[in-house]
Amino acid sequence: MAKQIKLTMHRAVYLFLLLSAYLTTKAQETVVDTARYRFSYAMKGTFNEESKSQYDEELSVDIGDSVTYCYSRWQKDNDILWKKVKAAGGSSADYMAQQGPWSVYNEDNLFNYPRKGKLSVVTFSYKYFMYTELTPEMKWQLAQGDTTILGYACKKATCDFRGRSWSVWYTMQIPMQQGPWKLHGLPGMILAARDKKNQFSFECIGIKTGLSEPMEVNLKRVIKTTPQKVQRILQLKASNYEAWAKFVGYKAIWGYKSKPRVACLKEYY
Repeated sequence: MAKQIKLTMHRAVYLFLLLSAYLTTKAQETVVDTARYRFSYAMKGTFNEESKSQYDEELSVDIGDSVTYCYSRWQKDNDILWKKVKAAGGSSADYMAQQGPWSVYNEDNLFNYPRKGKLSVVTFSYKYFMYTELTPEMKWQLAQGDTTILGYACKKATCDFRGRSWSVWYTMQIPMQQGPWKLHGLPGMILAARDKKNQFSFECIGIKTGLSEPMEVNLKRVIKTTPQKVQRILQLKASNYEAWAKFVGYKAIWGYKSKPRVACLKEYY
């Protein structure tokens, strides 16, 4: 029982410190475009290869005049709440008493940013790390397996991409070549996707049109890096928690040690 209480307290302090670091940097955001369409996705993901359970998340894919922005809807809602609490003179404790579901996605994906043909990714792992790469090419294969999602007729396609085999369902009734996360490049919007191991999945649960909202992204206090280094940081957090904490500057209070795990990532470079 004592050990369980100790772990619970450690997690509570960790979340508080994580929240403090997040809110400090999230207050400084950059408007990169104007959102015109919003696609909402229910996501399931897996933290570690050994895990038999999955986490839930809700993502939004905002499509603007030039930029497509994929992010955690839960975290964005909490960001808006934090601004309201702060404007009213409230504290972090006031915010935590009102916040919605805690986001664990911790990744922003920006197509055509900082310019056309580029993909920028911001990953939060106690600090913000950002890399930019050429928009990756995805070699899709059309497959049997039509379905209907939110009233839209969808066709199936498959693709092997950076260590995972994906199956997706896209609709040509929405002629946009985008989708959740980094999935893109089909002649219609991707409304559902899952990998062959069933470790990650996305399913569209809502569509909004006629928007005119600023796309706000934290880009002002990021650490410029490479996708390979971000991958190593995420793998380090799972395999050697103390080494990860030392690297990012997180000061554990009770000398907490987690069991070594193998990180389950959406892609591998």
